[in-house]
Amino acid sequence: MNTKIIFLSFIIAFTFSGFLYGQKNYRTLVYEGNEKFNGKDYDGASSKYMEAIKANGKDFAAHYNLGNALYKNKKYEEAKTEYEKAQKLSQTLPDKAAVLHNLGNTYMQMNQPEKAADFYKQSLKQNPYSEPTRKNYEIAKLKEKENQQKKQQQNNSGKGGGGKDQQQNNDQKGNPKDQKQNQGQGQQNQGKGQGNDPNQSQNNEGKIPKGLENQILDKVSDKEKETARRILNKNSYSMPESNEKDW
Repeated sequence: MNTKIIFLSFIIAFTFSGFLYGQKNYRTLVYEGNEKFNGKDYDGASSKYMEAIKANGKDFAAHYNLGNALYKNKKYEEAKTEYEKAQKLSQTLPDKAAVLHNLGNTYMQMNQPEKAADFYKQSLKQNPYSEPTRKNYEIAKLKEKENQQKKQQQNNSGKGGGGKDQQQNNDQKGNPKDQKQNQGQGQQNQGKGQGNDPNQSQNNEGKIPKGLENQILDKVSDKEKETARRILNKNSYSMPESNEKDW
């Protein structure tokens, strides 16, 4: 009986000491990774963080820090994967806000501002007072609108192709009878003053010429771009929120 108790106690002590050693090893690897990150050795930092994840894959810090190291190396798809893992493991409000912010940064670098805006919005729900996140959210919305305008312009230019040429061809190929009728009507209308047709006057009244309308729209677009530039001149989405996490 006493032998069994001693044996079980030995197993428990051995398991607990192994757990403590694993935790110590994990913390050491994260610390070493942070040192390399601060020295801008992002490949070395990534290696240390991956070792830490092998020692303990269920902790927020190593996944989050690995995401930051990959982000700094411009490996955005891989960084996104690590941030998503960190997001599932985050437990505190600051950690949740930081990883959501960095997911927004990653999607901005991947030119997906609509998704970036969504993650910035989620981050602001965790930390409504974060000025960098709020600013990045505004940038993402401006970029999203700019992309929509470009897509709309491309669609319009695609639809308008050949329209004028086709209209000219139709005018040239017009029915001879219609051309004679038009000539007759033109002769009848000679001598009448412009604007005598009340319907024509009402249709044109108050309309902005198309050229002027386009100029106004261009100025509005330029103003939005200038706003974006002014925001981007400050600290923009290129930096991760918190360069490192300990444990």
